Amino acid sequence: MNLDLASFAFGANLLNGTGTSPWGTSLGQSQPEYKFTAKGYENILGGMVYNSVPLKIVGLPLGKGGVTTYCHENDGCQLAAVFKKVFINDLKIDAPFAMIIFKEDSASHAGRRHLKYSPKIFFKDKTGYIHSNQTFLDSAYEQLGLSKDACWFIHRIEVINQDELHMSAVIVNPNQSVLYVDSKERAAEWHKLVSEQVEK
Repeated sequence: MNLDLASFAFGANLLNGTGTSPWGTSLGQSQPEYKFTAKGYENILGGMVYNSVPLKIVGLPLGKGGVTTYCHENDGCQLAAVFKKVFINDLKIDAPFAMIIFKEDSASHAGRRHLKYSPKIFFKDKTGYIHSNQTFLDSAYEQLGLSKDACWFIHRIEVINQDELHMSAVIVNPNQSVLYVDSKERAAEWHKLVSEQVEK
């Protein structure tokens, strides 16, 4: 499934506008029912059901203030999954990764569901130890040989064999951040890079 461009991105700065990643992709945009239309959603949902975990052990920040809440305390959280076999460009990352299906209740988009993959999502294992997606990303930076300022983004995810989460990433600059005039210029450049990766 293709992710919204720049929704899972790092090290990209804009002269005009904000470059903050929203850390989520909508599974359907058609009002008023917001049925799932994202190509490949069946693959992701199937993998998430297979790797699902109790909502009470998963937490995430919500709203503008980023207040952290456990999923069972929020009606918007519909499904949480933890993948223990995760790959970026076929490289196995030595850390688990959690994702959440979240249903909006806003006046403008009530019922729209998003796939959430924020670095701030966390979960407790059976021993009580708390893992976070940031820990996964820290491992990814190290294993991919990226500096902390590197510019890179994940543009596609796919579940293989039901329990393997495969991420496709483009490394724009492994050593430093990249400055773009605005989101339009960034999108044009990144679409080109994705096309080049797919053609290889």
